[in-house]
Amino acid sequence: MREIVTIISGVIALISAGLAFFAYSSYRQKAPSLFALCAAGLIVTGIVFKLCNLIFRPILALSNLSIIGGLNKMLGAVMGAVEAAALSFLLYYGLDHMGIYVL
Repeated sequence: MREIVTIISGVIALISAGLAFFAYSSYRQKAPSLFALCAAGLIVTGIVFKLCNLIFRPILALSNLSIIGGLNKMLGAVMGAVEAAALSFLLYYGLDHMGIYVL
Protein backbone atom coordinates (compact mmCIF):
# COMPACT_ATOMS: atom_id res chain seq x y z
CA MET A 1 0.00 0.00 0.00
CA ARG A 2 2.87 2.35 0.72
CA GLU A 3 4.13 1.81 -2.83
CA ILE A 4 0.81 3.02 -4.23
CA VAL A 5 0.96 6.13 -2.05
CA THR A 6 4.54 6.80 -3.17
CA ILE A 7 3.61 6.39 -6.84
CA ILE A 8 0.59 8.68 -6.53
CA SER A 9 2.67 11.28 -4.69
CA GLY A 10 5.34 11.13 -7.39
CA VAL A 11 2.80 11.52 -10.19
CA ILE A 12 1.16 14.47 -8.46
CA ALA A 13 4.58 16.06 -7.89
CA LEU A 14 5.46 15.68 -11.58
CA ILE A 15 2.12 17.16 -12.63
CA SER A 16 2.58 20.06 -10.22
CA ALA A 17 6.11 20.74 -11.48
CA GLY A 18 4.92 20.68 -15.08
CA LEU A 19 2.03 22.99 -14.35
CA ALA A 20 4.31 25.37 -12.45
CA PHE A 21 6.72 25.41 -15.40
CA PHE A 22 3.90 26.12 -17.85
CA ALA A 23 2.50 28.81 -15.56
CA TYR A 24 5.88 30.52 -15.37
CA SER A 25 6.45 30.31 -19.12
CA SER A 26 2.95 31.63 -19.86
CA TYR A 27 3.55 34.49 -17.41
CA ARG A 28 6.79 35.33 -19.21
CA GLN A 29 5.03 35.18 -22.60
CA LYS A 30 2.22 37.38 -21.31
CA ALA A 31 -0.51 34.77 -21.94
CA PRO A 32 -2.98 35.38 -19.10
CA SER A 33 -5.50 32.75 -20.19
CA LEU A 34 -2.88 29.96 -20.15
CA PHE A 35 -1.52 31.27 -16.86
CA ALA A 36 -5.00 31.17 -15.31
CA LEU A 37 -5.53 27.65 -16.63
CA CYS A 38 -2.22 26.47 -15.14
CA ALA A 39 -3.02 28.17 -11.82
CA ALA A 40 -6.42 26.46 -11.74
CA GLY A 41 -4.72 23.16 -12.58
CA LEU A 42 -2.31 23.64 -9.68
CA ILE A 43 -5.22 24.31 -7.33
CA VAL A 44 -7.09 21.21 -8.53
CA THR A 45 -3.91 19.14 -8.22
CA GLY A 46 -3.50 20.34 -4.63
CA ILE A 47 -7.11 19.42 -3.83
CA VAL A 48 -6.64 15.95 -5.37
CA PHE A 49 -3.47 15.47 -3.31
CA LYS A 50 -5.29 16.40 -0.11
CA LEU A 51 -8.16 14.03 -0.95
CA CYS A 52 -5.70 11.21 -1.60
CA ASN A 53 -4.04 12.01 1.70
CA LEU A 54 -7.40 11.81 3.49
CA ILE A 55 -8.19 8.49 1.83
CA PHE A 56 -4.84 6.76 2.28
CA ARG A 57 -3.98 7.87 5.81
CA PRO A 58 -6.58 5.60 7.50
CA ILE A 59 -5.76 2.77 5.11
CA LEU A 60 -2.08 2.99 6.01
CA ALA A 61 -3.01 3.06 9.69
CA LEU A 62 -5.05 -0.13 9.23
CA SER A 63 -2.15 -1.81 7.44
CA ASN A 64 -0.26 -1.85 10.75
CA LEU A 65 -2.66 -4.49 12.07
CA SER A 66 -1.09 -7.94 11.95
CA ILE A 67 -3.88 -9.64 9.99
CA ILE A 68 -4.12 -6.90 7.37
CA GLY A 69 -0.34 -6.54 7.25
CA GLY A 70 0.08 -10.24 6.50
CA LEU A 71 -2.62 -10.09 3.84
CA ASN A 72 -0.95 -7.03 2.36
CA LYS A 73 2.39 -8.87 2.15
CA MET A 74 0.78 -11.91 0.56
CA LEU A 75 -1.09 -9.82 -2.01
CA GLY A 76 2.10 -7.85 -2.69
CA ALA A 77 3.92 -11.10 -3.48
CA VAL A 78 1.08 -12.18 -5.79
CA MET A 79 1.09 -8.82 -7.55
CA GLY A 80 4.88 -9.03 -7.93
CA ALA A 81 4.53 -12.43 -9.58
CA VAL A 82 1.78 -11.15 -11.90
CA GLU A 83 3.91 -8.14 -12.79
CA ALA A 84 6.94 -10.33 -13.53
CA ALA A 85 4.83 -12.63 -15.71
CA ALA A 86 3.33 -9.70 -17.61
CA LEU A 87 6.72 -8.09 -18.19
CA SER A 88 8.19 -11.41 -19.31
CA PHE A 89 5.31 -11.90 -21.75
CA LEU A 90 5.71 -8.37 -23.13
CA LEU A 91 9.47 -8.81 -23.50
CA TYR A 92 9.02 -12.16 -25.26
CA TYR A 93 6.30 -10.74 -27.53
CA GLY A 94 8.39 -7.66 -28.32
CA LEU A 95 11.49 -9.68 -29.17
CA ASP A 96 9.43 -12.06 -31.27
CA HIS A 97 7.85 -9.12 -33.10
CA MET A 98 11.30 -7.70 -33.90
CA GLY A 99 12.41 -11.06 -35.30
CA ILE A 100 14.69 -12.02 -32.44
CA TYR A 101 13.89 -15.59 -31.45
CA VAL A 102 14.45 -16.35 -27.79
CA LEU A 103 13.57 -20.04 -27.59
